[in-house]
Amino acid sequence: MSFSGPVADLHRYLQEAREAVLWKAEGLSEYDARRPSTPTGTNLLGLV
Repeated sequence: MSFSGPVADLHRYLQEAREAVLWKAEGLSEYDARRPSTPTGTNLLGLV
């Protein structure tokens, strides 16, 4: 996929943010990745 202008900037930003979350979640046990960490039940696996 090839983007240009603001769309390319947004795509790059979102990709970098996703890579940062994956990097920070590296090494977590499956339990920790699936464990709800907010009152709404959001977990790291759900974010990725």
